Amino acid sequence: MTRDPVCHMELADATRESSRYEGRDYFFCSAGCRRRFEKNPSLFIGPVGAEDQEGAEICRACGNETSAPLYKKGQGPYCCEQCAFRDLFLGHILDRVETTFLSTMEAFAAAIDAREHETGDHSYRVTQFAVVLGREVGVVDRELVQLYCGALLHDLGKIGIPDAILLKQGALTEKEKQTMATHPEIGYRIVNHIGYLSKAAEIIRSHHEHFDGSGYPRKLRGEEIPFGARIFSICDNLDALTVDRPYRKAISFSAAAAYIEGESGRLFDPELIASFHSAREQLQEFVARIVI
Repeated sequence: MTRDPVCHMELADATRESSRYEGRDYFFCSAGCRRRFEKNPSLFIGPVGAEDQEGAEICRACGNETSAPLYKKGQGPYCCEQCAFRDLFLGHILDRVETTFLSTMEAFAAAIDAREHETGDHSYRVTQFAVVLGREVGVVDRELVQLYCGALLHDLGKIGIPDAILLKQGALTEKEKQTMATHPEIGYRIVNHIGYLSKAAEIIRSHHEHFDGSGYPRKLRGEEIPFGARIFSICDNLDALTVDRPYRKAISFSAAAAYIEGESGRLFDPELIASFHSAREQLQEFVARIVI
């Protein structure tokens, strides 16, 4: 069975999307995966001929078997770019049970994004940004895992929002806005009883709060807002600005950064904005990987 070298999905029809690299044809489940591959093929395949080796290898991050072509970045092998990122930033913290747990949460977050017709895995992108910024401000060890989980599951509460509101193309009515604004509390109620996710639950609950107290659902102000939620809100806005939406085109990283820095003290924690500026180069690297 042919597999997509980017997402490793099995392909029943391997003729729709293809690309030739170093004398070999590669096939993809979608144009998005093909474009990601063509942007940097070396991220997704090992040396030519690696696919001819016997047997399968075990993904360093999730423990699943993965056959060539392998994602070999860093210590590898990994079954996908997502596992490579998680191992790079969290691998020294997690035990084997936790890596399986995080893989399950990542799948759940992808399902939530799919329901909202999000493009390019919004939840995972913003999680990458949050982990990068979190490390810049000194978040480490278990706190970094909590930030990862809270960012990944930030939109969990949208599972309780009716499709008629969640998927509405036009402007929401005031009543519909009030319903939409309940999703942070819904997400919080889903996970706050899970001890492992206690701090992540506070990020989920508070990710739409603003530094000046104008956000929701509790109108928290300044340091009343959990630290992880203050980190996340910057990253959520970065993603929203740098990805095409039905109602507007994406803007450049520089323009998005200028907007975010201009909202220091109103939407965002000024101290975190200083760290955001310090982390701009690495954040820009991850934004540049977005293919819509």
